[in-house]
Amino acid sequence: MGVCISHEYSKPNAEQAEILQDFSKFMKPEERPPMAVEHQMYDYRLVEEEQDDELFAIVCCPHSIGYERDKIALVDLDPTSETFCTILSEVHLTSNGDEPGRMNWAKSAESLGEMNKFVRRNIIVPCMNSGKIYVIAFENEKLWIEKEIRNDELIRKDVSCPYAVRSLPLKGAPVHVSTLGDRFGNGKGDFILIDRRTWEVRKKSEPTFSDYGGDFSLQPRHNLMISSEWGHPRLLRDGFMPSELENVSESFGARLHVWQISPPKLIQSINLDTCDGSLVICVKFLHNADCNHAFAISAIGSSIFHLHMNTLTKEWAADRVAHVPLLKVENWQSDEMPALLTDMIISMDDRWLYVCGFLHGVLWRFDIQDPFRVSLHGKINLGGIFDSFPEVRIKTSNAMEDRWWLPPETRSLPRGTKFRGGPALMQLSKDGCRLYVCNSFYKAWDAQFYPELISDGGQMIRVDIVDDEMQLNEKFLIDMKGQPNGPFVIRDIKFLDGDCTSDSFL
Repeated sequence: MGVCISHEYSKPNAEQAEILQDFSKFMKPEERPPMAVEHQMYDYRLVEEEQDDELFAIVCCPHSIGYERDKIALVDLDPTSETFCTILSEVHLTSNGDEPGRMNWAKSAESLGEMNKFVRRNIIVPCMNSGKIYVIAFENEKLWIEKEIRNDELIRKDVSCPYAVRSLPLKGAPVHVSTLGDRFGNGKGDFILIDRRTWEVRKKSEPTFSDYGGDFSLQPRHNLMISSEWGHPRLLRDGFMPSELENVSESFGARLHVWQISPPKLIQSINLDTCDGSLVICVKFLHNADCNHAFAISAIGSSIFHLHMNTLTKEWAADRVAHVPLLKVENWQSDEMPALLTDMIISMDDRWLYVCGFLHGVLWRFDIQDPFRVSLHGKINLGGIFDSFPEVRIKTSNAMEDRWWLPPETRSLPRGTKFRGGPALMQLSKDGCRLYVCNSFYKAWDAQFYPELISDGGQMIRVDIVDDEMQLNEKFLIDMKGQPNGPFVIRDIKFLDGDCTSDSFL
């Protein structure tokens, strides 16, 4: 395997220097708060000889219309294989319209070096619409349903709408699943715990920590968890209304919550600005377990936050280190278009941060080797509103002001295929060389912004990191158009031997 990530900080060229100057307004001028351990990046070269390129992935494929059952599929990622970019096996869920959220493996590796040696047999699939949770078994390239946790088991615990899954690398530790609603479907943030031996639902956490649930990230070495707030579950099911931009404080959550994992205890809640921090869609700790740094992104606020703890006071803070501005547009459903950040991923060496702009159709790459001074390093266009609807135009009055955030040139997929929709969810290879991107976020939002996703199905593409730059791979494309009993969309991706989002290192 060749090394494709530069571990040395290169001198910025003229364009990057101008970008750095543009970012100076976000840089904190005062001294940094006392930190127990500064941001230390993994040196991936120490372990990369033991790591192999990912050959297979398990992907989540909801039926776009809901007339057929959603499915979980195993796809071939090996470019030397005769079945490259095809589905090798699949299992259908038991009911129509389940709407799977962010699935994850039931067990977590303890460290980067253990990831390839770790046997992963079960993947947990939470479903936002039906309220079910599936335990999918995997062995010898075959998938099957080992356990179906019905929604009435969650209702009895006064929770609903399970969304995200995380696991601890500790023997006997349960699987954590975040939930977004109460038994009636109203907004309520909570968790349930699933026993990894019996797949029984354990007693939920007490007390309820917020009005809204969302994503979360675990850091077992420090016994910490950080969770985010989305909004009322109906906002996901009914689609996004542009009028809600005018009342974000009433429609979406704007807080982050710092938890002690065991015993469960709410340590601190961080209030974000409602304009910048509404609907914090994703939160992630760095992979280096010695460092208590994390990052979060807001969908509606289109902002990136650096989370860190003051060692002396034990207080956590959230600094806005970047913001993607609203674009002034015409011939769209609103005069202003947010980027609608839908996913974030941190490279295994903790140097790079990738962010998806679902509406703008841009994937941005940030250098976070100094988390207090984040800088934009590059961008690539992957569809977006401007590709799907040529009549939608950016007003020239603010084009120069937002030049670093605007979509770059349009790129065609293999065989001249158009990328339907925009970049929604991602997965990054452990060596940081291959970034896999899907174009479905949630079916109600897919249908509202990109009807062709619903009619023609989803896609999965690959962006290669070559000489420190992002390039679209011209040979890789998984297109769900024409799938039997389709169309299907593609949403979440997990590699069999682990990836940049599967594990919480000890």
